[in-house]
Amino acid sequence: MKSRLIVSGWLLACLTSGPALASGAEDFYRTKPAMRMIVSSSAGGGYDMLGRLSARYFTKYLPGEPQIVVQNMPGGGGVTATNHLYMIAAKDGTVIGHIDRGMATAALLYGANSQTQFDATKFNWLGSMSREVGVGLVAKNSPARTLADMRQREIVIGTNGPETDSAMYARVSNALLGTKFKVVFGYPGQVEYYLALARGEVDGIFMTGWSGPNRITALKDIERGQVDFFVQMATSRHEDAPNTPTMRELIKDEKDKQILDILMSRLDLGRPYLVPPGVPADRVALLRKAFDLTAADQDFQAEATKVGIKIDPISGEAAQKMIAGMYQTPTEILSRMQAIVQIAK
Repeated sequence: MKSRLIVSGWLLACLTSGPALASGAEDFYRTKPAMRMIVSSSAGGGYDMLGRLSARYFTKYLPGEPQIVVQNMPGGGGVTATNHLYMIAAKDGTVIGHIDRGMATAALLYGANSQTQFDATKFNWLGSMSREVGVGLVAKNSPARTLADMRQREIVIGTNGPETDSAMYARVSNALLGTKFKVVFGYPGQVEYYLALARGEVDGIFMTGWSGPNRITALKDIERGQVDFFVQMATSRHEDAPNTPTMRELIKDEKDKQILDILMSRLDLGRPYLVPPGVPADRVALLRKAFDLTAADQDFQAEATKVGIKIDPISGEAAQKMIAGMYQTPTEILSRMQAIVQIAK
């Protein structure tokens, strides 16, 4: 209770100071009976769980505490929801998106092959609730269980969409490590493609949301010998897999390491939130403040920990700057990245 009082006091100070949080924005939210949060994945996964949890706290830090209704909109690994947010959703600050991190740079990486119909730099980014690392997991019955074997034999990697990080890292591995992964799509979200791994429908997956609740399930399956790590997508080895090399450790070419570093920087956008372009600036500022206060709320953090989600936020301003910087990647490096991650037709 004390932490809530402290945070509420901080909110009051924020809302009563500075021109960015003008009374017009405060009055707007006090009169709104309901808002929507669109989650780009299916129900039950990490994005869905965090979206529903954050919506309950987010409303506390908005004037009038408007109800926030969570709506799942899976499809294309996040493309369907993000296209909707850009082109169709209300541009008045009543619709918040909680989307797959890969959407921030999908158009940048895939160019003409991209299904995206949005400009990521024009969204108003509210921030990210966590930074991520990723891991490659392989089933015990896979015909290839080590990277050495994967360079010699094709195995099937399951994912939810061609422009997601999970699919992109499989293609990066093929290009830079010489593996022979066949990537299959169609699973609504990480929950479903992890179940496909457990059932033997696919041989492996790239789990790029290792901070989420599926981490607990995966660790139990690893302990039972049902699945195992084979590589990590991280700047350093995660404590859960100290004996598993990072992809960067395995790459020899310095230019390829530079490209991989840029690709991995997307993982800092672990669990991003945004609102569409065109939302008035004072409402964006108020929503960003509500996001920051939600992320700092000790009760919210405790609840997230209980469901296996680690909160390690970055601000909306930092996310906006990070994405803008990615879209300024020099042409030579961008062309090489696009060649590496290109989607097979």
